[in-house]
Amino acid sequence: MTVPVFLHGALATHRRGRILQEALAATATSELPDGRAAVLAFADGFQGADDAEQARLVEWTRAPGHLLLLLPPFAVAPSERPVSWRAERMESAPRGGEGLATVLAPEVSYRLTGRLQAPAMPGATWSDLSVCVGAYRLHPAAGLFAVTCLPLWSLAVLDVPAELQSWLGNLVALTGEAQAAPTPATASLQPDHYGFLVFLLSRPFTDEEEVVAALRSSPVFRFSTEKARALLTELRKRGLVLGVTPTADAYDLVMQSPYAPYVSAIREGSSR
Repeated sequence: MTVPVFLHGALATHRRGRILQEALAATATSELPDGRAAVLAFADGFQGADDAEQARLVEWTRAPGHLLLLLPPFAVAPSERPVSWRAERMESAPRGGEGLATVLAPEVSYRLTGRLQAPAMPGATWSDLSVCVGAYRLHPAAGLFAVTCLPLWSLAVLDVPAELQSWLGNLVALTGEAQAAPTPATASLQPDHYGFLVFLLSRPFTDEEEVVAALRSSPVFRFSTEKARALLTELRKRGLVLGVTPTADAYDLVMQSPYAPYVSAIREGSSR
């Protein structure tokens, strides 16, 4: 592996985590790393976490080079972050896998349904097109939120560590290159800057015109088109926005400010 691998949550101290420590040289962590990294966790731990923790983990994948990978076991109920998805029980072992999927197929008992997309990598689906690996990006240049039905913690991976590393490497390759963000000039940020960042964090946008159109119809935010374009230009120059997407630094600034509650409130309102 060319990136460090971390075990998060219950997986960090579980006996299954020790298999991944041996096969991937993974290390336990209670914090999310800043640089390029793969963070592995039990899916049911993510599904059972509160909204704030789920949002924190998903938001970490906003930065390129970040991979959050959830492993079995799964909770029964469907999940809604970052989009709707669910792990359903399979009646029999799947067929037609590639590489590592072939090795672990006899131990697979779930398939993924919902809005996660199968990534472009070997073994993401089975011969019947049921999904074994699902992924989601917060924006086109983001890292990756991913879920797999493969029990990567199986003892079987100790016999094929190279295949496990190659499989994980294929996912990591889809996360893009981590970029060191310039230190933002925060001292002179005004309320309008924070308000505009809150708006940009409220949902994904594809381009500047979509941002402007959404502002025109917003019952909450009152920025003229000219003001919105000017704020966007300023925030880009400060390194707080890439395209129309706030950087990790921008997110941290807002979440450490008095404006933090507005982000969650507006996201919840827009999802209803």
